[in-house]
Amino acid sequence: MSFLRQFHNIVSKQSLNTDEKIQALLKFGLEVFDLEIAIVSEVLDSQYTILYVESENPDLAPHCQFDLTGTYCVHTLNADKALSFHHAGNSEISTHPCYQDFQLESYIGAPIRIADRIFGTINFSAAKISPPFTTEHIDYVELFAQWLGFELARRESESKLKSNYKTLEKMEQVASIGSWRIDLPSQQVFWSNETKRIHNLSLEESPTLSQWMRFFSEGIHRDAFSKAISDAINYDLPWALELRATTKQNRTIWVSCHGEAEFHNGECISLIGSLQDITADVELREKLKLQKHEAERLLSERSLLLAKISHEMRTPLNGINGLLLNAMDENDYTKKTEDIQLALRSTEILTGLVNEILDFSKISQEGLSLACQPCDIVPLIDDLVELSKQLVSKKDIQFSHNIKLSESCWVNCDSTRLNQIITNLISNAVKFTDTGAVELNVHSDECSSSLYLFIEVRDTGIGMSSSSISNLFEPFKQGENEVGSHFGGTGLGMSIVKELIELMQGEIKVTSNLGEGSHFFVNLPLQKAKMPAPKKPLTHVQFDASKLRVLLVEDNLINQKVMTSFLKKFNIEPDIASNGQIAIHNCEQTCYDIIFMDSIMPIMDGLTATKIIAKQNLKAEHTHIIAMTANIDELSKQHLAEVGMVDILPKPIDFMALARILSNCLEQLSLGCNEYTKL
Repeated sequence: MSFLRQFHNIVSKQSLNTDEKIQALLKFGLEVFDLEIAIVSEVLDSQYTILYVESENPDLAPHCQFDLTGTYCVHTLNADKALSFHHAGNSEISTHPCYQDFQLESYIGAPIRIADRIFGTINFSAAKISPPFTTEHIDYVELFAQWLGFELARRESESKLKSNYKTLEKMEQVASIGSWRIDLPSQQVFWSNETKRIHNLSLEESPTLSQWMRFFSEGIHRDAFSKAISDAINYDLPWALELRATTKQNRTIWVSCHGEAEFHNGECISLIGSLQDITADVELREKLKLQKHEAERLLSERSLLLAKISHEMRTPLNGINGLLLNAMDENDYTKKTEDIQLALRSTEILTGLVNEILDFSKISQEGLSLACQPCDIVPLIDDLVELSKQLVSKKDIQFSHNIKLSESCWVNCDSTRLNQIITNLISNAVKFTDTGAVELNVHSDECSSSLYLFIEVRDTGIGMSSSSISNLFEPFKQGENEVGSHFGGTGLGMSIVKELIELMQGEIKVTSNLGEGSHFFVNLPLQKAKMPAPKKPLTHVQFDASKLRVLLVEDNLINQKVMTSFLKKFNIEPDIASNGQIAIHNCEQTCYDIIFMDSIMPIMDGLTATKIIAKQNLKAEHTHIIAMTANIDELSKQHLAEVGMVDILPKPIDFMALARILSNCLEQLSLGCNEYTKL
């Protein structure tokens, strides 16, 4: 059973009171996180009090109190968010009193909020070292904390109602709860000032019972109030109802209505009760429901993504593995070369799948960004036309194009993402067209500082129904039911295209009929740019860079071999460090011209190592520290530049990009230049 289903079963079980639900949630949490101690605490100033606990340790019991600074929860409250660690002894937490006294290795906890204040924490811990906690675990403990905050808030409200019930005037002043009374013989209704304010009545107005009844929403809410009055009069039954009402100013609210009957000589003479506006609480409940549904949707989406990935990656992986095995045993040089070329094609397909998945992950986390720079879109479109001709040559279809652009169209844009948009549209058109034609039309309209780029892609392929068009830009949707199984693919391409177009402030439209092809129309507003000074071209793809002293910092053995083989083509024998700590030691012994630094490594990552190298002056002024990473968005570039990395070599490693970096470094060294190009 899924986490959310079990969570819902516990909190919605009507046979359990709040205390029993909290204890059941703590037991459930211990199972989910595979830990030993579960605590709900209240924190007042620096005093930490246990309210609920699940543990085999008899020293931990409700009402036990500790100094907050001696608990791990002090970090959670300081951070004001959920925190976790799975190996305290191997972290900065090892000096914390809680670790020193109790040797608790694993911890995950979140603050409990009631309205705008921190009530305390819910936390789970153990003396054993647990596997690293995932983002799902963080979501789970935050969901626990949200429910507890709501439930404790509700219970606080009930407590206030009970404690002030006999003193209505004080109750109205302190808790903003209105009171009311119905005199049955006269049918008169008496409302306190607070009750009138809840219903947006003036203090001079006095409603009748029938008028009050009409405030409640017609149907189950009005019927429930009417039945409660009847049961109180006939059977002396008190009530506590949550009802939807409409105020005199037509504002929809939710109220908590409590009432009971007063009898004299066996006859009901009046009804008395209280009324509280609980609109905020009900909205919070609805928000939690929406969050629950959203969490379930994300879990479903994540499962679907994994299923798609596992299916789509098998083909290129099998191709790479099988073709390379064939190449090892093949004696014919021509056939061996053919196998290797096909294996490389499989790696391109696999890289494309990985890029789609990474882009989709960035979209899900709102992390997709553009790297805009001056770009001439004319050669970009020309290259796409030539690639498209090669693409359609593999199928029995025609390709036509009509390009109407100025000889030079320099704009400020992310050329990689623009290429991705058009390539994806053309690839999809070719993919779903077996006979007929694919057509690309590109033209532009210019004004003083802007250029509007219009892109049309038509095909005579399988087309789409209206229902397929409505879901076209949703992740994992691939049109009719049989499309995904017949044509393959992750179904992420068009959702990424739409996201990129909207990121560029553009729009995409599509018209299509099933069996009659499709027509995509894209409009992109771009800012004009001046043509930059031309870069000095590489005179040779390979050149002698043997005088460069190079340190390669990379933990992955395969990446080490690939990078080393590339560097050897330039007569470079690099020193190799498998993590940032070893890299620092190497820099203490040798002054390097270039340090290629992987960003994510065990023991010490590349960013930390770069900071230390710069802080301890372990490099010369001319030393280039080059980041090796797949994250090349503007935010990542800015972050890498801040720690001292002057350029990026994107992963997977591109040979020409490496040649450019080495060439620039050689040129600057030969000129005696200590300045280098920033990110």
